[in-house]
Amino acid sequence: MNTPAVLLAGCTSSNGMNNIYLVSLKYRNGSTSTPSDPAFINPSIAEKVYNVSQPHNTTILEVRAAYMGLCLTRSDGAQFCSSSAAALASMVKDQGISGSNDTADPLNLIWIAKNFKETIVFDGLIFVAVVATFICFLALSTFPGWHEEVDEAGSEREVKPFPSRPVSQAALGLGSLAFIFALVSILWQHINSSAAGTMAESLTYGAVESHVGTAAMILGWAAVVCLGIVVLALLIMLMSISLLRRLTDE
Repeated sequence: MNTPAVLLAGCTSSNGMNNIYLVSLKYRNGSTSTPSDPAFINPSIAEKVYNVSQPHNTTILEVRAAYMGLCLTRSDGAQFCSSSAAALASMVKDQGISGSNDTADPLNLIWIAKNFKETIVFDGLIFVAVVATFICFLALSTFPGWHEEVDEAGSEREVKPFPSRPVSQAALGLGSLAFIFALVSILWQHINSSAAGTMAESLTYGAVESHVGTAAMILGWAAVVCLGIVVLALLIMLMSISLLRRLTDE
């Protein structure tokens, strides 16, 4: 259950959390090549965009976007994270060289990352999955454990009663709900991050390179797999108990 929480906390702090992001946008170093495509009608625009994005006194190099925050990396290697894009933009303006804001963030990567976070990213499903998982584990904590009983012969033995069927079904339902919401959310996250990065590279003609956050994807899919295992285990347990009860009744 901690995995989604760590995922949501990505880019809210520069102390390790800046490596947990959905997509990063970075000014490309070196020259870019003009696409040799018949559909590419105006090749001169690519050179113009590249020239704008490559001033020698650019203040920032990279911007990372997560569910609840943004992180930027300055040209001097310093990293800053905040949930407010306006605060990061103000910091960049204050650090601009010669008082010029045109070269601080030439292609407005902070603004692009802000729009990605606010209009494309949606964390509501993850919060629902976290709450459902928490209640599911509360239900699982009520399952009886092993304890000693004295049988008819007077000897002690360890027994473990079957858990309550309604509680087991409720735990299965909550686990299934959490699994479905987590799966939809992470799949949505993966597709949107990849699509946004690809479009950013295309619309800047290669002047910006994008990367999908590996750590965020691993955390997201790991949470989905763990929830799937919980649901499968509960389903097998319920079916096994039902089968044992039928055999006992017979």
